[in-house]
Amino acid sequence: MKILKYKIQLGTFLHILFWVISFNIFNSFFSRGVESGFVLDGLDLSWGYILLFSNVIIFVLSLPFIWMIKGIKRWIKLAVTGLLAIVFFCCIFRIVYPNDDNILIALILGYFFENFLYVLIFHLTIIAAVYLNINILIKKYLSKGKFWFYLIPASALAAISGVANFALFDYGIDLFFPDLFYISWFRIWELILITAGYMAITTVAVLLGQYGMMIIENGKKAENELTALKEQINPHFLFNNLNTIYALAAKGDSRTKDVVLQLSDFLRYVLYDTSSDKILLEKEVEIINTYIGLQRERINPEMTEIILNNQGDYGKTMIAPLLLLPLAENCFKHGIGNIRGTILFDIQYIDGQLIFRTRNSIAYRENPVQSEGGIGLQNLEKRLNLLYPGQHLLTVTEEGDHFNAELKINL
Repeated sequence: MKILKYKIQLGTFLHILFWVISFNIFNSFFSRGVESGFVLDGLDLSWGYILLFSNVIIFVLSLPFIWMIKGIKRWIKLAVTGLLAIVFFCCIFRIVYPNDDNILIALILGYFFENFLYVLIFHLTIIAAVYLNINILIKKYLSKGKFWFYLIPASALAAISGVANFALFDYGIDLFFPDLFYISWFRIWELILITAGYMAITTVAVLLGQYGMMIIENGKKAENELTALKEQINPHFLFNNLNTIYALAAKGDSRTKDVVLQLSDFLRYVLYDTSSDKILLEKEVEIINTYIGLQRERINPEMTEIILNNQGDYGKTMIAPLLLLPLAENCFKHGIGNIRGTILFDIQYIDGQLIFRTRNSIAYRENPVQSEGGIGLQNLEKRLNLLYPGQHLLTVTEEGDHFNAELKINL
């Protein structure tokens, strides 16, 4: 699945998108910690300008990270880095040598120091808390079901981040930017709640992402397992039917050509029709009839009686392919021998439920056929658990000298 192939890229994109949205929200409503939020050098700034300036700055500041992206040619990275360097030196030049004629650059620089830098510094402690939570606390405690062990350090992390955020604005900014009037817009307890909110949102997002990926990966695993099971089933049936044709050909039987055509239809079904996830139930029942017809050609009707009953209107009902054949094959594998016996097939479709019953005599053989570990029934049980979890019932019983199997599927 493509989503698994690009899982890392998708995760990186969602992280970037989350912080871009957060930056824009705080730029729009809490610009620099003072109440003159939308006023810059005497100019009234609309939300459109604020979002434009904010995202231009975010884009420019993110350009160096192009070196972390694999698959981009080196000359493109060098060109982007050169462009960034030009922009950087132009801004430095305008700071050292102000020019009122270039209003746009002056406006962007003024916005950067008056608004964006404040929001950037405000996010530092929150980003640190969020990624400490994601990379350490969630992995160490929450992913392992240790909720209470997670809650205590997570609360402490939110409190430390809130206090650090307040201290950074009230005590730390003056050491680095003494000319900027930066004060904390929020009180300590509000900063703690904000940080806790960010941690809660990202925690839920991470857990939902992990759950979604688990479902996708399990689905892919189930799909691969079903494919492997089909690959085991197909040669199994082919081997048994080739034995039938070989027996007829060895006797010079005139029916050999007809049986080859039947086998051709059977193989067309197995190789092509079963490539779909679902097929018509009528088609699955039809192939049971074809299979039984093939087996009739190789058994002695005086020794083994075959009874087939069909009941119900299948309509357009769909079913996963190759679910009924293993039970039918099992009957012929173990029900034909040196004593008289009966093989019964009963197929019913009533009120959306398929019922497939088989009953065969347990035949005595001088040279018993190895059952290959019961691979047919084992594969059938695995496929049913993958395809119809909680919607099926497979019962296999042995009563005296008879073997019974019953499969019920809610379709």
